[in-house]
Amino acid sequence: MCIRSFLVRVLAIVLCTGAGFGSIAAAAEPRIAVSRSPLSLPFFVAKEKNLFAKYKVEPVVVECLGGDRCMKELVEGRVDMATSTELPFMFAVFDGAPISLITTFVTNKDDMRFIVRKSVLQQGGVKSLTGKRVGYVEKASSHYYRDLFLLYQGIDPQAIVPVPMGGEALATALAKGEVDAISVWEPWAHVALKLGGPDVALVDAPRLYSQSFNLMARNDYRVPQARRVSAVLAALSEAIQFIKKNPEEAKRILARDAGVDPEIAEIIWPTYRFELSLQQSLLTTVQGQARWARREGHVNKALGEPEFLNYIDASLLRKLSAKAVDYVYP
Repeated sequence: MCIRSFLVRVLAIVLCTGAGFGSIAAAAEPRIAVSRSPLSLPFFVAKEKNLFAKYKVEPVVVECLGGDRCMKELVEGRVDMATSTELPFMFAVFDGAPISLITTFVTNKDDMRFIVRKSVLQQGGVKSLTGKRVGYVEKASSHYYRDLFLLYQGIDPQAIVPVPMGGEALATALAKGEVDAISVWEPWAHVALKLGGPDVALVDAPRLYSQSFNLMARNDYRVPQARRVSAVLAALSEAIQFIKKNPEEAKRILARDAGVDPEIAEIIWPTYRFELSLQQSLLTTVQGQARWARREGHVNKALGEPEFLNYIDASLLRKLSAKAVDYVYP
């Protein structure tokens, strides 16, 4: 799929997704906001292989561009379940949202990228980002990685000009010179490199951030509809087994349903680890992000750190697979 057609398809989602919510408001089955991302592959496979129907659940899948938007739909009550990285979940917990994280279904240690216009690098390398415009997605993994990257490079995050925008806008903004650098996840990073061509460069950095992609549910749905939520987990579990046994077909599904070039799907494939789990590393990461959010003023500094364990429900995953749950989770 060419870059132009990819962006046209993305624009169609932006314009149409919101209109679809009204038509599903009365649906009896779970409404699930699913990010249109390679990270959501288990959902794409479960739908393709009729695994939800196998476990007697028929979710209404609502596509979002980014887990931050999926989380917004969940918090505001337009869907019953949603996918996102742990960062939007962390912010939702600070706001006291009535939600629970019920499983991680993929982790990735190499999904985030920092891409800079070469004209900036020619001024003095990465250090010349001080005072420059950096595009990012506010309160999403892009935001957190932006600060991690800058600190690693010895740059105070307060010393750049922040330019928040939607994830789908970052690549174009960089190519047009509207920003000097972007903090972005895949597949947008490869889109940015293609659009920017010889004018932009990927800045190498060690794996600063191990990202998790998770499934959350509203408590007012999770409790009375535990059977349906469990059925969704079972379908995802079988989808993950399919991905492991049939990687080539899974890549084709990823390219088609996430809307990325097959060559990009091939490049990014080794970075994903698909598995249902609730591990100690998730809690450690969220707690670290909470300290960052308070320190940088992204939440009210007067607020104490929430007890994140109260917002993670391991009971349904433990029934499906006890070994998938670390001992730390009640």
